Amino acid sequence: MKVGPVEVIVCAFPEPEVDEPVIVSLSKAVLSGAIALIDLVLVMRDGQGVLHVRDLEDDLPPAWSAMVVGSRPLTLLSDTDIGIAAESIGNNETALVAALEHRWAQRLAEDVRNAGGVVALHARIPHETVVRAFEADGVEAT
Repeated sequence: MKVGPVEVIVCAFPEPEVDEPVIVSLSKAVLSGAIALIDLVLVMRDGQGVLHVRDLEDDLPPAWSAMVVGSRPLTLLSDTDIGIAAESIGNNETALVAALEHRWAQRLAEDVRNAGGVVALHARIPHETVVRAFEADGVEAT
């Protein structure tokens, strides 16, 4: 099986649940074929500070499970990933931890490997930095 670049993202929310528009947006990206959802964990800290971890095999709404590649999720996310997510949230907050395969880049990644190449650097530029750069060039960005 050919696999494109995979990355883990952590999105923190100031509420106990992930808003429906976030689920819909992720679902649209999966259905378009741009990405594949390989693994997903929701990390929630309740009002007393107790951490609750739910994955796709737990009782999550069907919208989450419908996005998974194949018949079942892979166990790719680690305790370290969950720990990082837990550090990013306070009481009554939730973090979404997702392992995403960038299917749009699958062919490029394969061609790089076939040419004997490797990804020498993968860096994500923060949204605010990109917005400031566009605005410095006179382009309105949000």
